[in-house]
Amino acid sequence: MNLKSFLPKRKILSLDIGSYEIKAVEGKVTKSQIRIDNFFTIPMPKGAYVNGQIMDRDLIFYVMNEEINNRKLKTKDVYLNINSPSIITREIIIPKVEPEEIESVLSYQLEDYIPMNLDDYIVQFKTIGGFYEDEVEKLNILIIAIPKEMVKNHYDLLVDLGLSPLVLDYQPNSIAKLIKYTDYINYRYPTENITFATIDIGYDSTKVSIIKNGILQLSRVVEIGGKYIDQSVLNFYEYTCEELQQAKEGINDISHIDGEDLDYSRLVSIVKNAFDTLNEKIEIIFRYYFTREMDNKIHTILLYGGSSNIGGLPNLFSNYFDIPSIKVESLDNISFQGDMTKYINPIGSMIRSEV
Repeated sequence: MNLKSFLPKRKILSLDIGSYEIKAVEGKVTKSQIRIDNFFTIPMPKGAYVNGQIMDRDLIFYVMNEEINNRKLKTKDVYLNINSPSIITREIIIPKVEPEEIESVLSYQLEDYIPMNLDDYIVQFKTIGGFYEDEVEKLNILIIAIPKEMVKNHYDLLVDLGLSPLVLDYQPNSIAKLIKYTDYINYRYPTENITFATIDIGYDSTKVSIIKNGILQLSRVVEIGGKYIDQSVLNFYEYTCEELQQAKEGINDISHIDGEDLDYSRLVSIVKNAFDTLNEKIEIIFRYYFTREMDNKIHTILLYGGSSNIGGLPNLFSNYFDIPSIKVESLDNISFQGDMTKYINPIGSMIRSEV
């Protein structure tokens, strides 16, 4: 599939709404590159947005409306990017059928995999692979079910802001599209014929996805993120928000504890233990993926998200999982001058495909 044939022809405002902040990029996708002309963040008021749920609509409307007006944004067409533990993903195996018959076959099995009222969800699916079992050809289908109320609440918010919401995207799908669109990560790591584990370390939670040859294989949410790490530190130190941020930025290599500076070593040990707790949860997801098929493997771990900037974090993940790990800093074909770890999801949403 040539993703570039599905690219938008006009300038787009792409938003990624999270519990800690709203990330926004404004730009256009051309035949040769994704060009970001403008990017910014809007701090999310505490408790106003939790795990994909709008908790205080009026407050979110106010801060977004103020930012849009102050920046005099002209672009009204919006792509929105979200994720939430309420979004259900499942991998379903069905007998090989023609593409136009898949939806009909799935309609008989969905209730077995989604133990909710299906009328309350918008369900999409994509074929992620095929294989033979006992000489019978089968398809592996990824199901994504998003609560209709969640979709409506986000849609209504954007409309009331005077914006035109055109696309609602799913964060793991965004990074999968970027991997398929780009040839190299950080100018040296190729993407072709590689299986990546992408780990998006957000504020409330961490999103873990397996992407093989640019195709999303599975995605899970671990409800441990930056907030858990911060609280682990605050259990021992009476830091202000600014002091906490400075302390984390002062960590040179979380994978190495220097015994000479006891206070620094204590801080590193606390943060490392918090990441070890997260990695125990991630390891369960990796094991599930490995056991699905005999030849399943992960070649590289990609780290991004607000809590991925701690010094030495790739080393920590590489040592824990014995898998090469890198923090995403750049992607070829992307003209962008900001922090890629923060804005990668809304940039990926700008790519459109048939899935």
